[in-house]
Amino acid sequence: MAQTTIKAAAAAAKLVELTVKDVFGLASNMPVVGFAPGHPLVPAKIGYVWDKKTVMDLLEWMEEDSPDPLWITGPTGCGKTEMAIQLGAGLNAPTVIVTGRKDAEPGEVLGKIWLENGSTVFKPGLLIEAYEKGWMIIYDEIDGFSPEVGVCLHRLLEKKPVTLDDGYVAQPHPRTLMIATANTRGDGEGGDIYASTNIFNLATLNRFEKWEMNYPPADVEESIIKSHLEDLDARAITAMVKVAADIRTAYDQGHCPGPISVRDLIRWGRKLAICGHRTDVKPIYHAFDKAFGNGVNRHVRAALHKFVQTHFNVPAPSI
Repeated sequence: MAQTTIKAAAAAAKLVELTVKDVFGLASNMPVVGFAPGHPLVPAKIGYVWDKKTVMDLLEWMEEDSPDPLWITGPTGCGKTEMAIQLGAGLNAPTVIVTGRKDAEPGEVLGKIWLENGSTVFKPGLLIEAYEKGWMIIYDEIDGFSPEVGVCLHRLLEKKPVTLDDGYVAQPHPRTLMIATANTRGDGEGGDIYASTNIFNLATLNRFEKWEMNYPPADVEESIIKSHLEDLDARAITAMVKVAADIRTAYDQGHCPGPISVRDLIRWGRKLAICGHRTDVKPIYHAFDKAFGNGVNRHVRAALHKFVQTHFNVPAPSI
């Protein structure tokens, strides 16, 4: 969207009082600071299934007048970034997502140099506009950035004035909500299975409130799958979530190279709904392998099929 269009719509980004029911869909009229609807950068709501503990943690975080940035660590596909995006959607908050690219230069994150009328000029990016107007900023996969980019964000993370390359001084809005999501804590933990992640220095990490997020509880995970696949049999969904729990335990014990994610489960259910009529394959296993099983070697896959057999009571195919 053109910068002028966004600026013209900025008047819609006014702080208003919402309720917990407005933001999270839970039965509570507790007030929450949000935005008037209508800004073009507000994410779309997708019927997200909120875990009550997560809601309580978010309300506690937003209770402060100027909340510290969050660094949310968790395994792949557990819903970290989607949770942050849906918080923005619930708050009607204009939301800017900054992706942690390994090749990003420090200054590039704050703006870019453009060629204009034969001359090079520096223009601030949307990140700076969000910083000044109190929008939501999501640093997606922040541990993909180099440590040097992390250092260049220090002033923003502290909500201090930021001097840009062209001399412009960006003034912080005290209410800006910043959430960083990552598979690691930024200290190297877990980096052996997550390629292209980086170790950040302590000065950067010290500027964040630290959260740890895991896969949702079984009842919430079932509700998530049901929200995406309304026609899928409830018994199949329950069995899928039990299989996922077994695979994650196997991963924690070192018997599987990676955990199964929520998106893997949704893919499994989607494939199962499509191939369920086939007689040339066993649909449950065929769909499972397309979603997850074919990503591991055949010996591990055979072991994972035993989990599927246990919870679906359908004999596993030979591999």
